Amino acid sequence: MLVEQAIALIANGAPKDQVAERVGDALEAPHKEGVDLNLVRQALDVVERTGPQEASLQEARGLLLRSLDGNLPSAPKAGHLVTGTETGTSVVLDEFRPARGIADSGDAPLFALSLLAIAVGLWLSVRLRPGYSIRELKRRTAADEDGEGRKR
Repeated sequence: MLVEQAIALIANGAPKDQVAERVGDALEAPHKEGVDLNLVRQALDVVERTGPQEASLQEARGLLLRSLDGNLPSAPKAGHLVTGTETGTSVVLDEFRPARGIADSGDAPLFALSLLAIAVGLWLSVRLRPGYSIRELKRRTAADEDGEGRKR
């Protein structure tokens, strides 16, 4: 479980010291069945070495995943229904960080097309507008009727 928690910390952008602490706890845990301790030690060395944090944490994540050999403790058992807070999956995804602004070559043409659609819509609204307004129609109707509501 501690190795899986370390993987989740990496996926959620935790600092190196928190990840190193969790991996160290995994090495000192009393029950170490189902985990390749050599790979966990290598992951701890990778986390503790100096260098860029993101690259070393991703390398450590790969080592930790291999140490479990695909047998994550939180994975649902066959025939066991998922209930409550269980997600029914053992996949730990990276944090989703969408790009902001115009990020690639496809965004600029879409932005230009949306501006063109707005401009064409405004032009059509002025071009196809009737020559009279509702206020003018009400005035004409009131002038056509006498005071009793009958037409002249």
